Amino acid sequence: MAISRIKNIVPFVCFFSIVHFCSSQCLTTFQDINNFVYVCDGGESKYIENLPLRSFQIGRNNIMAYLAANNRLKVYYKGKTFPINDNAPNYYMTDNWFLYQNYNVIKVLYGNEFKTLELFYRQDQDSLYYSDSLIGWTNTLGELNIFYDGETQLLERTEIHRGKIGDNIFAYVDRNNNFKVFYRGRVQTLETYEPSNFLVDRDMVIYIDQFGNFKYFRDGVIEESNTLSAFEYWIGENFAVYMTQLKQLAVYYKGEETILIQDRPAQLTIKENLVVYVDNGKNFWCWYLGKKYWLERYVPLSFVVDNDIVVYQDLDGRLKAFYYGEQVKVSDQMVDKYKLYNETVTYSIQPYQTKVWCNKKTFTFE
Repeated sequence: MAISRIKNIVPFVCFFSIVHFCSSQCLTTFQDINNFVYVCDGGESKYIENLPLRSFQIGRNNIMAYLAANNRLKVYYKGKTFPINDNAPNYYMTDNWFLYQNYNVIKVLYGNEFKTLELFYRQDQDSLYYSDSLIGWTNTLGELNIFYDGETQLLERTEIHRGKIGDNIFAYVDRNNNFKVFYRGRVQTLETYEPSNFLVDRDMVIYIDQFGNFKYFRDGVIEESNTLSAFEYWIGENFAVYMTQLKQLAVYYKGEETILIQDRPAQLTIKENLVVYVDNGKNFWCWYLGKKYWLERYVPLSFVVDNDIVVYQDLDGRLKAFYYGEQVKVSDQMVDKYKLYNETVTYSIQPYQTKVWCNKKTFTFE
């Protein structure tokens, strides 16, 4: 099968380095009255395309990948746009990495160059796993490979039954039903049977053992639990949330269980470091890095959640945020629609105007 040739990569890889986070994450895109496409980069407006984008993804490293109207894959970084591929490949953005899969080829931007991970990716199976630190895939020979810390390792020579990936951990069941994890560069067998279910996130795997109890693999160590499995449980970054046998909402964090509320929440959202929930008294709460926060005495009109931020509408339609443990105002005026990209909020007060809030500052573009 023909592979589309990558063009004009040399000036891009000479210019760009993506290993570390940038200090600012104020990056988003918007359109003007003529549908020209711009990027708001740290409060400055940068023109990139004259037709609306087909799709785009923004990383926390100040890089934006997008499909232009002509289906070409491009990347915006530090005021410049770079063509990547003439096709419309599958592309993915994590907090740290940008990767794409074009036919049987998988490539990742690592350091200052595109690194080819696989030339014979098996497309007929949904077997590409990616996260902030890991990329896993199955090739046409059925081999399971993992890319970690700049190197590719062969994990299994035969097809696996199923796998799930977290930011820095990959859990899977091999052909012989052994339950394994790849963590910090090595494979460890957790059980010699396939658990009924398991969930994965940063530094943590939770699963139900053969006796119906919760088990935790946390920071490289298996922790036994006498907690009977609940019908509902979830996972975030290094914590688990579940309904106890007494139907209480609980969080398990750093080896301790904390009861959040005494009954089932009316609403519940878990993402990255945050647990956002509404109790039956219509109070709006969140749990963040081991602490509970009572945000409002009412249910917001709407809310969205990312790593360390909750953005929501009060009863008058104004925007507020819980931002790294602090409650802040985003907009003093009523807002109809808004979007959150990492830590950047976009909204409009009037037609053909875009406001961008980031790092507690608001920028207006018309």
